[in-house]
Amino acid sequence: MRASRLFMLAWALTAGLIVGSLPWLPEPIVSGKQTMGRGAYLASMLLPLLAAALCSKPFVLWLGRVAPGQVNLPHRDYWMAEPRRHTSLERLGEHVSGIGVMVSLLLAGTHLHTLLASQPTWAQPPQALWWAAGGLLLAGLLLWCWRVKALFPAPPPAHEAPPPRRPRRPGEQH
Repeated sequence: MRASRLFMLAWALTAGLIVGSLPWLPEPIVSGKQTMGRGAYLASMLLPLLAAALCSKPFVLWLGRVAPGQVNLPHRDYWMAEPRRHTSLERLGEHVSGIGVMVSLLLAGTHLHTLLASQPTWAQPPQALWWAAGGLLLAGLLLWCWRVKALFPAPPPAHEAPPPRRPRRPGEQH
């Protein structure tokens, strides 16, 4: 499955999880040292999820068309030059969507942690599972960012034409 489609699926499932499980959360919701109502909690979870939509391929393509100077990638002058711009934006959009998948998973995990903590009678995963998931997510983000950087290597060296030779004049030594 392509990263852009996987992102849309992860994004929609995360939104569905947050909204669909809201009735199971107590009023008020205690998350860490914060206490808030359901509406405030819903806003605090959905606003970052809406911002994660900036990690979508359609947004990257739109931004590349409207404001190509705002697209930041290694060796931007070469990769955003007109003959390569669309292909570069397509490739960047797919890989930025992979980062969006991980952001969606982070938000889903944060919500699940809050939901499970508010329901002590439900089966609780061990704390080590949360740490392992967080570590895997962090490692995945770092590797994916490195992969995006590797997709846009330094441009090939420009071929310099030898200086034009002037014609030899009769009797001239080389």
